[in-house]
Amino acid sequence: MMKCRESEIVEVLCGVFADQYDPLTRAEFWKLYHQCGDSVEQMTESDDERIAKLMERSGAIAFGREKLDQMGVRITTFVDDDFPHRLYEKLGDFCPPLLYVCGETSLLEQKYVGYVGSRNIQGPDIGWTEERVKKNIHDGYGVVTGGAKGIDSVAANCALNMGGKVILFLPDNIKEKLRESFVQKHIWDGNLLVYSHISPLAVKSRHSFVAAAMERNKYIYSLSSGTVVVRSDLKKGGTWSGAVEALKHHWATVFVWDNADYPGNQELIRMGARALSNDGSLKEAGEDTTKNPEEQKVEHEAEEYKQMTLFDLMDHNSVTAKKRVSII
Repeated sequence: MMKCRESEIVEVLCGVFADQYDPLTRAEFWKLYHQCGDSVEQMTESDDERIAKLMERSGAIAFGREKLDQMGVRITTFVDDDFPHRLYEKLGDFCPPLLYVCGETSLLEQKYVGYVGSRNIQGPDIGWTEERVKKNIHDGYGVVTGGAKGIDSVAANCALNMGGKVILFLPDNIKEKLRESFVQKHIWDGNLLVYSHISPLAVKSRHSFVAAAMERNKYIYSLSSGTVVVRSDLKKGGTWSGAVEALKHHWATVFVWDNADYPGNQELIRMGARALSNDGSLKEAGEDTTKNPEEQKVEHEAEEYKQMTLFDLMDHNSVTAKKRVSII
């Protein structure tokens, strides 16, 4: 694909190619972009010596692109047609100016349900997640998740095994992930799209991994029509902080499994997340759960909503506190 000049400029200013240059961070890029009247072209005329030096690194860029190409990775920037523009629409300056990607970006045309949760999971967590994902795929949704062990992998693998579409948003291990035969197969089949905001050529550290993992949580929420928290620790960990951040900024509707054994889940529900029952149905705030499902159905189900899934309702801005609906 031929890149426009603006895209090449973004790549030169922000791309990480393991060279001696100091590319702009996300915050630095957007600050300069706005100072230049939201013009990428005008950024090249900045009198900042750092910008001038970055614009001279054509040799390093060519070598870096070759190495990325050998991995099967390409770069897409926010000015490219194949960039997930929903990120910028939702996040504004929290959106990365460029991404490293492998897979068919036409998958972005589908709607997705996000899945997040603990790496340390038990049988009930797996079963509940798989049932929800199967319903998503049946209803025409794909799955977007972070590719980590635990809930992420359960949701992604279940969706792919059912022939569904999946977007993985990785913190910084895209090179390693693309070596997996399972991943290669589904990318080749056109069912899997893999992103990372961190270059596979970047120098790794434990600190950078944790920061990248926290950063990518917002991308999962923003790419989804709604994100399901299966299991969260209480007031600690990436799942917790990501859900709290999403609730604060309204990046997506946050759904949480109403499992009484998970205090983190219960606190997120108290903070405003939508509670999902064991059968995946949407629970009302303060709902009497001592009643059997049939009694609850008679009391809460509205006829006009019977054939609609939760995410259908959400897309039409029709979820209300007075309606009980079919859920993922």
